[in-house]
Amino acid sequence: MKKHLNYVFIIILTLGIISGCQEDDSFYDVNWPVPTITNVSTYNDLFSSTITLTGNFASIKSVHFGDVAGENLEVSSDESTLMVDVPRTMNIDGAPIKVSNEYSQTYQTAKNFVPIIPATSVLEVSPIQVGLTFTVKGENVDLLTEVKVDGAVVPVVAKKLNSMILSVSGLNLRAGMLVDVSFKSLAKDNIPTAEKIEVVYPFIAYNEVIIWDFKDGTHQYTGEGSATVEYGDVMGTDANYFSLRAPGYRWAKASGNMVSADIPDVSGLTNPYITFAIRTPAGSAGYFQMEDQNGHWRHFGFGFDTGGSWIIISLPLDESWQGGGDDFNPGSFKPRLGFKSGNAGENQDLDIAYVKVTEGKYDGSQEIGDALVGSTKPAKLVVMDFEETSNWPDVVKGGNTVASLDLRKSEINPFFGDQFFTYADDGSLGNWGGYWGQTIATDMSNSQLSIFNDPYISMALNSIAGNAQYLILRVYQYDEQLAMVQKFFPNTNGEWETFQFSLFNTELENWSDASTPLGAHYKTLKTLNIDAPIDRIEVIVGRNNANTIGLSIDDMVITEGPRF
Repeated sequence: MKKHLNYVFIIILTLGIISGCQEDDSFYDVNWPVPTITNVSTYNDLFSSTITLTGNFASIKSVHFGDVAGENLEVSSDESTLMVDVPRTMNIDGAPIKVSNEYSQTYQTAKNFVPIIPATSVLEVSPIQVGLTFTVKGENVDLLTEVKVDGAVVPVVAKKLNSMILSVSGLNLRAGMLVDVSFKSLAKDNIPTAEKIEVVYPFIAYNEVIIWDFKDGTHQYTGEGSATVEYGDVMGTDANYFSLRAPGYRWAKASGNMVSADIPDVSGLTNPYITFAIRTPAGSAGYFQMEDQNGHWRHFGFGFDTGGSWIIISLPLDESWQGGGDDFNPGSFKPRLGFKSGNAGENQDLDIAYVKVTEGKYDGSQEIGDALVGSTKPAKLVVMDFEETSNWPDVVKGGNTVASLDLRKSEINPFFGDQFFTYADDGSLGNWGGYWGQTIATDMSNSQLSIFNDPYISMALNSIAGNAQYLILRVYQYDEQLAMVQKFFPNTNGEWETFQFSLFNTELENWSDASTPLGAHYKTLKTLNIDAPIDRIEVIVGRNNANTIGLSIDDMVITEGPRF
């Protein structure tokens, strides 16, 4: 009987198990909130303008115009309206507006939003550093689609709304040259070419843009753990530093975040590096990845373990970024530190002295203003540019003004800068006669000509229409006992033209006084001596045959090699 009861018990237990394991055919419907758009304030507005959406925006995470995220998203307290800025990189042909919430639910407009492209204007072009960069400033400069230097397209290094940094590393430019910079814009604006932009020797001084240095005793960290600003030794100097002691979750989630309130302006840096000083306690570790507001991120080895010592990490700002719909743009970089412990595991113990963008790789020794690379060599030595107007008074002969800064002002513009100097006809000279007592000259005895290997002197001349002119350039050496001249016969018909020659490698006409034995020796020379200083450079204007005198002079300079 006992045996039969055991069989019955086993059968009942088995039936219970089978019943409990049967498939549940019940249907569970999770009612995820779905966003809607019932109205759009406009489907046609300028880049960066703010538009308003009406609908249901509970738990909204993002707004996209096509594939490009909108900016500065703001949802009303009742979640029925949403304001967003039109992204400047969206498709100019238009795209639907799509909203997405935290539950991966989306809604997309049937109609495309078509942006209005604002006009671009260029207000300033900086001098161009040989082999490096130059800056273009203006309005909506980020919408430039092409920039050329003397006809060659140059690449963009960084850009923001009203400025752009471009590289000339692939161009064969020489310091002292003048080049033209031309532009094309997204709105196809008629942007005037920037003419006669100077090319200079590269010279980079150390500079930096601080993101966080905690000097004010505050930090922007939000998240788990203990986050404080401490004061103590940072690589031999007492300073504030940020200290975090928090749990780590490897790659599962971040312990917290630190977000900059501003976009750092790195437009003044030629070679920006992201630089920070960190320390982890001995026996522990920590980590953060760097992110930006456009969905990009980058790593620095996946875990920090410095053994209790401070270290500096300094790497190129524009390298190693991942994610994001567009290429990383240093000009719109809004930094964020995501404190995922990564390979540091369950530890998130980390001290940060500073995070900054530096001019080049930083090792802790550089100070602002230190010369890093390049040359202090000037691109040009000015002989006569007439910008210091007090140095160039009117030249008078017999009570009549024969040369002045004020002549032809209403007829022509300067070749370079704001001033030029003009000789006029007073009727006193015969054919091929000269204003010998009315010359202009510059003392060159203290000039740095020795810095150049093959110095060229150049100038711009503009003659009145229909009248060829006559100009003598006289150069003195050896206490003015050696006088060498180069003659010019410009016939430019009211336009500026440039003239130049090598100071020491051109055979010149010798006008030295041979009445003394030393003078007789100098009289035999055909070129100036590159090893001797130049005393003075003089301009003499005369009449070309019977033509009317009318000659303007500008931008007389000395450069390494030809300027034009």
